[in-house]
Amino acid sequence: MSQRFQSKRLLTAICLITLSLTLSGCVYLRLLYFKNQLKNFDQNVTVQSSQKLVFGFRDPIVRDADFVFLSGASPEDIEKLHQGHREEVWTWTFNKKLGSPEDQPFSMAFKTRFKDRLLTHMEIDETFVELIGSDPILSMFKNIGEAKINKLRRSMSIELDKTSVLTASLPSLNEIFDVMGRPSRIAKPQSHSGARCEYEFNFHDPESGKKAGQFQLHFTGSLQNPNRSITGFKVTGKAR
Repeated sequence: MSQRFQSKRLLTAICLITLSLTLSGCVYLRLLYFKNQLKNFDQNVTVQSSQKLVFGFRDPIVRDADFVFLSGASPEDIEKLHQGHREEVWTWTFNKKLGSPEDQPFSMAFKTRFKDRLLTHMEIDETFVELIGSDPILSMFKNIGEAKINKLRRSMSIELDKTSVLTASLPSLNEIFDVMGRPSRIAKPQSHSGARCEYEFNFHDPESGKKAGQFQLHFTGSLQNPNRSITGFKVTGKAR
């Protein structure tokens, strides 16, 4: 292979890398930096949990445009707070995928607050916090720093069990069913760990109606003894 041809290939590769960074790479670099921030959770994040569970970010890095890029959609609602600093609250409501036409609908709303286009706060759905408890959700959020991320699929997964939240009292399957309705699907039990009840939640583009984001909650527990506390749960999420 000639030196001229190698140089040409190298130049082409550099151009492609530069173009990919211009289009999307910076988004992932910011998300990676944000993920690393969460590894030092207590240093970088404040928690308000008196009435609502709200996370505050001391060194904002994620932009409002990153949310739009990843989902390919705008939020369902934008509340403007202060024009001077361009402070806004964006609301994203995820609806449960019904397991059957007779199933009980359930939705969860999350709010992201931006100041000068940077993410400063995130508020977790109140009903979900009341059901699961602040401590398990706090543990889950702290584990985002160690989450498994698949860039190609734009997905992330976090898994917790009772050993991860020893101080927390986890709900039973019956308590979850009462609030959230039946799962979107129930997976077969794996060994002695119990059945996995999977809830799928989707966000749809307010303009086109197309699916723009998704996350799943996997609760592991005993269907034979549904009043016992669940033994763990897993969260997976992905953009469009």
